[in-house]
Amino acid sequence: MDAWQRLNPQLLRYFLAVAREGSLSAAGVRLHCVPSNVSARLRQLEQQLDIRLFQRHGQRLRVTAAGERLLPHAEHLEQLCQMAWRSVQEDIWSGDLRLGSMETTAAVRLPELLAAFHQRAPRVNLQLSTGPSRRLVEGVLSGELDGGLIGGPFEHPQLDCLPIWQEELMLVLPPEQDGTQLESRPQTLLGFPDGCHYRERLERWAVSRGLQVAARQSYGSIDAIFAGIAAGMGIGLLPRSLLDSHPRVHLVQYQAIAPELGATTTLLVRRRDAGEHPPLALLLELMRA
Repeated sequence: MDAWQRLNPQLLRYFLAVAREGSLSAAGVRLHCVPSNVSARLRQLEQQLDIRLFQRHGQRLRVTAAGERLLPHAEHLEQLCQMAWRSVQEDIWSGDLRLGSMETTAAVRLPELLAAFHQRAPRVNLQLSTGPSRRLVEGVLSGELDGGLIGGPFEHPQLDCLPIWQEELMLVLPPEQDGTQLESRPQTLLGFPDGCHYRERLERWAVSRGLQVAARQSYGSIDAIFAGIAAGMGIGLLPRSLLDSHPRVHLVQYQAIAPELGATTTLLVRRRDAGEHPPLALLLELMRA
């Protein structure tokens, strides 16, 4: 038997969990086992490969260079196992669909669409998580998400990036602020955390206007951003589709910005090598409809 044939693929599940979580305890929670079990499986994998896969940095575990080389193969094997499982299920409209979305897209675009999806595929376990575009891309690349709705334009050699919706970003201001006099004093920028496509547009817009930025504040919720702007704390960028429907919009004012920064596309990103995923294909069909 060749050395590679003695490699236990099951051990790669433990390797992936630790690589994603950064600690034995968090990986144990993900895998529903105690940390000592995770540690034992990692030692077994490192013995089989005859190389170290992690280094400890304080309380965190980080993959070594060898671990970085192993990581895409472990992720690919995980995806192959998922595809094999789905391929033999009697009902293709079952199983899991793990979708990531920008917060604003989830609030405006998805509620009715997900209701329609549930009517068509009621046995699919749909898991929706929200976050900034950069984090969603990382989730799709790592295999933790089947697809992600992010701000574009965006390209990546491992991802299909499919245009879904066109959005127009609007400058959102406190109710009494003069939008023509923003350069007269330093401004605070309010938006979602780093990695958000809309926040990056806001930063670029501030540079284009020559604004002096006093501070940057990050919030994880739409309501918090509205409340902060309404209270006069600063300015932000939000899509018109959200402003047209949000109950707090009367607390602020908004105006258009130049199309080169205001026009943006919501993309569905998915791995090119992920294979067929019928629930995701159905969701894409509903989005495009």
